[in-house]
Amino acid sequence: MGLDIVASILGSLLSLLGAGLASTELIQKLIRVLLKREVTTKPYSERLAELTESLSRASREVDAVLTELAQVAKERANAVQQLETDLVTMEGREKELKERIDALEKTPLAVAEHFAKLVAPGEKRSAKRDYLLFGAGVVVSTAISIVIQIFVK
Repeated sequence: MGLDIVASILGSLLSLLGAGLASTELIQKLIRVLLKREVTTKPYSERLAELTESLSRASREVDAVLTELAQVAKERANAVQQLETDLVTMEGREKELKERIDALEKTPLAVAEHFAKLVAPGEKRSAKRDYLLFGAGVVVSTAISIVIQIFVK
């Protein structure tokens, strides 16, 4: 029984000694080299500051993306609203044109031909009248400018 107690005491002393050696800086560096891990020498506050800055930067980028998404959504909503307005306008025009087509379909062909004959000469006479009025304006303008030049000298 005495040998068991001595073995237990020696075992616990060796464990304490091993733990003490393992916690030394030299052994820790050796373990890091063997495991090929980086040495983190930055203090906790510096790492925390870097992480906080990184989080702030990411938050600003997310805010910028959200702002851009909101702008795009607003533009799309305006475009949809404009298209709806145009659609309502076009529906109104379509209805008017259908009514005109229905009215023209109900109009007898003889009446349409007679109306076309009535309108055609009026257009020709109107063009002739416009040319006569233009020519008369040129003649009158020339006469007035000659009269003014005579009185000015």
